[in-house]
Amino acid sequence: DDGYGLKNTVMTIAENYPPQVLACNMNLLGTHDTPRILTALVDSFEGSREEMAQRRLSEEQYALARERLMLASLLQYTLPGSPGLYYGDEAGMEGHKDPFNRRTYPWGREDALLLRHYRGLGKLRRENVALRLGDIQFLQAGSGALMFVRSAGGQTLRICVNASGEKRQFPAGKLLIGRYLQAVDGKNVTLDPLGYCVLEEV
Repeated sequence: DDGYGLKNTVMTIAENYPPQVLACNMNLLGTHDTPRILTALVDSFEGSREEMAQRRLSEEQYALARERLMLASLLQYTLPGSPGLYYGDEAGMEGHKDPFNRRTYPWGREDALLLRHYRGLGKLRRENVALRLGDIQFLQAGSGALMFVRSAGGQTLRICVNASGEKRQFPAGKLLIGRYLQAVDGKNVTLDPLGYCVLEEV
């Protein structure tokens, strides 16, 4: 729905739940009841049990799914609520529906990029009260771009996401975390496709 539907869904929840309840809502991308999020993001295969047992993402599919997961998890950790991480999603596990979404954790074979990404998101939430307790206001939603602010305790953070296939420009700020971005003349930040950033307003 190009961002507009997400905005409407989030704001409907935010406007109808008490703040203390909203802060506890579980933000999930994957669970034991669904295909692994990496798989779901690029592969809607509905074959037999035997076929699903053998099916794996190609290198190209995996690379695209990982980029999409990094963007989706940025939203998961910055929208109101409490992010819940299904074991192994941070390590790059893939698989179709149960039981192929419940394989053992890949000790020693984790995706290092995803691990760093999730550790960064956890650190971001721990260190910024606006992400844990802040209200939310959308400043932009549509054409593949999202921009919203979270504010609490005198802190305001602006979250910018580009899910479109083109570059998008957003107002600059103090960069806390980001991917696929570049500063332009100190006043704006340009995000490449699948890019995102969290900026603190100072």
